Amino acid sequence: MVLRPAMVLLALSFLLPAPARGQPQGQPNGDPYADYSTLLTRYVRAGEVDYARWKSDAPAAWDRFLAWLEATDPSAWPLADRRAFWINAYNARVIEGILRRYPIDSVRDVGLLGGRVRGFFGRREHPVAGRERTLDEIEREILLQPPLRSAALHWGLSCGSRGCPVLRPEPYRGPALERQLEFQAGTYLNGPAGHRLDPERRILYLSRIFKWWREDFEREAGSVREYAGRYLTGAALEALLAGWEIEYLDYDWSLNEPS
Repeated sequence: MVLRPAMVLLALSFLLPAPARGQPQGQPNGDPYADYSTLLTRYVRAGEVDYARWKSDAPAAWDRFLAWLEATDPSAWPLADRRAFWINAYNARVIEGILRRYPIDSVRDVGLLGGRVRGFFGRREHPVAGRERTLDEIEREILLQPPLRSAALHWGLSCGSRGCPVLRPEPYRGPALERQLEFQAGTYLNGPAGHRLDPERRILYLSRIFKWWREDFEREAGSVREYAGRYLTGAALEALLAGWEIEYLDYDWSLNEPS
């Protein structure tokens, strides 16, 4: 009996090893974040995103990556890979939300009352892992709930504003995630968005992230002071150890794009 080409291909398919269950598929070179990595390298410099050029170029790689995020179910992946997926999904969908509306000066321009009504983070317009989601849902109901919950995740989420931890020019990846988030925490908290000193009044101002998510940091380190002490250096650490009062910075909601 002569086998038709289609029958040969079908027979061969049973001989090939199946993809490992739960492993990311569908991006170039077997790397699930290949497209995203290329785009971040091209359009992100020192945490600033060139939204104008990104939107003008309309790269096909961006559409492919967003489609991959929508179609991929990470629920069977190892814990670190799931954390990385949802951080990347949040950051990518923030970018897409801005690109869709660009030019804007701030994500708070979306909605009413400075974004407090039908705002940027509460709009159900982000298809990820098989369904439409809001950015708040990804952050509050997935990343900051067990089993993914970790205070360190706050340093990986970039909300499209200068007050946020900066967008890394590379994707988050499960095997490197702990190292990446440690670097993010140290860089952010020792920069101008992370702290400011008032020596005359002996006040150490910390990022408002510590006020908004106090319970996460207290759960992990006992107090905001103890958590911040893991990462602050120099005069800021000295102030912390000397018992200076802690207050919180105003948040800079201006868009994280080149000046």
